[in-house]
Amino acid sequence: MSDWQPLLNLLVGIPLAVLTSWVTVKFSLGRFRSEKWFERRLDSYTKVIEALHFMNHCTDAELKAEQEGYEINEKVKAELHASYAEGRADLRRLTDMGALIFSQEAVALLDTLNRELLAASDAQSYWENLDAEGAAITKCLSALRPIAKRDLSA
Repeated sequence: MSDWQPLLNLLVGIPLAVLTSWVTVKFSLGRFRSEKWFERRLDSYTKVIEALHFMNHCTDAELKAEQEGYEINEKVKAELHASYAEGRADLRRLTDMGALIFSQEAVALLDTLNRELLAASDAQSYWENLDAEGAAITKCLSALRPIAKRDLSA
């Protein structure tokens, strides 16, 4: 064995160790970012679906009370309206940042929903407005679930 062998081993080993460490860190950071991005998308889709659920619950409860001929307690009605307003605000906020998080298909669907909700407010009566909003929300919720599943599994 030559006197230069330990030095040669160091000259080959150190750059190889540095390169291996760099590649490992690079892949780890990429995976970390990917997992964080997935978590962010999952959280956003969950919040949109929750907002639609709460909005739909309010319209359904009021329409059911009207159809079956009973009055909703004023306290419950206030809670329903607050839940609807909170869901609507969440939906607007998430739709505004949607292009950053959601697929183009999901963004288009949410934009369509917002247009339909605005158009529903032009309805003849409160009950027609409620019915139109409920139909738009239900349609969006049904269409959004498969889009979210596909986006999150990709």
